[in-house]
Amino acid sequence: MIAWVESEADSLVRKCLDGHRSFAMIAGAGSGKTSSLVDALGRVRDHEGINLRRHGQRIACITFTNRAVEVIKARLGFDDLYLVSTLHGFLWGQISHFHEDIRQALRESRIPTLIEKAKANDNGGKSKKAQMARAKIDRLTEQLAAIESVERFEYADTSFSDYGKGQIGHDDVIEIATYLFAENATFRRITGLRFPYIFVDEAQDTFEGIVAGLNLVCSGAGLPMIGYFGDPWQQIYDRNVGDFAPPAGGEIVKKAENFRCSRSVIRLLNSYRRDVEQYAAGENSACEGSVEFLLVKAEEPTEPRNRYSEEQIERALARMDAAVESWGWAGCSDVIKLFLTRQMIARRLGFADLNRLFTGEYASSRAQDDFEKGEHFLLKPFLTTICPLINAQDQGNDRKIINLLRSNSPAFAVDGSNAEQSLKLMIEMSNALVGKLRDLWDTETIGAILRFCVDNQIIRPSERLLEHLNRAPRAEAFDEHLHGHDKGDWLADSLFQMTPQPVSRYADYLINNTAYSTQHGVKGEEYEKVIVVYDDVEAAWSQYSFSKTLTPQTSGDPKARQRSVTQKLAYVSFSRAREDLRVLLFTADPEGARAELVSSELLVPSQIRILT
Repeated sequence: MIAWVESEADSLVRKCLDGHRSFAMIAGAGSGKTSSLVDALGRVRDHEGINLRRHGQRIACITFTNRAVEVIKARLGFDDLYLVSTLHGFLWGQISHFHEDIRQALRESRIPTLIEKAKANDNGGKSKKAQMARAKIDRLTEQLAAIESVERFEYADTSFSDYGKGQIGHDDVIEIATYLFAENATFRRITGLRFPYIFVDEAQDTFEGIVAGLNLVCSGAGLPMIGYFGDPWQQIYDRNVGDFAPPAGGEIVKKAENFRCSRSVIRLLNSYRRDVEQYAAGENSACEGSVEFLLVKAEEPTEPRNRYSEEQIERALARMDAAVESWGWAGCSDVIKLFLTRQMIARRLGFADLNRLFTGEYASSRAQDDFEKGEHFLLKPFLTTICPLINAQDQGNDRKIINLLRSNSPAFAVDGSNAEQSLKLMIEMSNALVGKLRDLWDTETIGAILRFCVDNQIIRPSERLLEHLNRAPRAEAFDEHLHGHDKGDWLADSLFQMTPQPVSRYADYLINNTAYSTQHGVKGEEYEKVIVVYDDVEAAWSQYSFSKTLTPQTSGDPKARQRSVTQKLAYVSFSRAREDLRVLLFTADPEGARAELVSSELLVPSQIRILT
């Protein structure tokens, strides 16, 4: 945990709090942002707590993950003066009291918007995409009419909705709240009366419409007021706001301390990013650390879609191993290796075939993105329920098995078919069922396992998953021109024929049981030694280009959007290192890249080597 130290930035925040003035703290990596947030929350309690409790008011603290919620609650002593919540939890807590307003938001904005998006996918033809678009339009039109008779709307933390039944999904909460903040002055006023102080952690990851809405709640002098804590350079998700600012008249506060990184790493961060000049402010101020870039000549990819062959991947991994050996880090337990995408990680960890499937010709960009995040509907039952059950069975953990089933399985839910059974009988039934599942795990395909889990109500399958499980496999050979809109059928059929072991390795990777990670996956983490691998071919995404962003004169200028997202992801990667950072950069021109890295003053010559 980073020790909190009073700073000039914290002093400015205190003045804003005392003057009831909104603010935004821009806090670079390792700056002790959470400690500054907790200190601000504590100051409001010390000065205003009695008065707030007397009037039944609370202090809101919105953060990005459930893990962060628990950390902040604990540091505040679990005081019920505070409502510490994820964004979705906070927003639903506000809008859930306004069923007529939810109905209006659905009628006037949310459902019409979804209908228009579906219409854009209907070209009037007979493709599956067009047919599904028309079916979605019909379904949404029916639900639009049906919401008039819904008495209460309920929210479940899923991506699925059924508005006609009053069921609200994950994305709906954001859009409904955005609409109500913008259009409903009464809603804004009630929110401000409940929460005279609103604090937003990881503000760069909040949605643009929500930032605008909260600023409307807190516009004007005095209470309610809002305080944002975050860093635009650590915004790595496309839909989120990135840049953020308080309402007009608010204060922008920049925090320059870095309590995490060594002096060498901080010098790199300051050379890379010019808007905040950080300095080592804690125990790390005595640590020089080290930064080194190793430049490797990139091979021309030989496979279609500008991809490496298996042999090229092996050679790239061999170069990485040679680099690790040359740094003396082979076998070190405190080293994390960061890749942009999973191609090389998957090769090492044993889910290469699964990775190839979800980045290959059958995978849309949406499918690839969902795979990267661990949210693809075909795999989600394994990640949330099946793999944890297999692990619990292997550990002989009966309690974990029954808890998983009660949380995730319709047959064992509190209102399920076995709800009235005794705990002893439930455990016996669950062990027998999971024992059968374990036997299938070693002998059957993914498709057979999913069908067993659906038939026995072990999982809650999505409509899309059921559609693929119930249809006949596609018999014709895939043709991109003929079947481009329907490629998901071939993706599902191929997955169903695979064995499940690669999925368990993929699941282990996602929950950080390995020494490898993607650069997206380490946001908020820190490690003694960090290896970052930049290879634009390995990435296989036009969205990023590290060679162009780091060495534009050598590799060509990136597009503006490409530069922005690449800069931020590189900053997140660099700033994970507490002591030593190593960057392995594959580039078409190592000599030119070396000269440019020096001339740009990002590095000095002694920090760059070329692997021959």
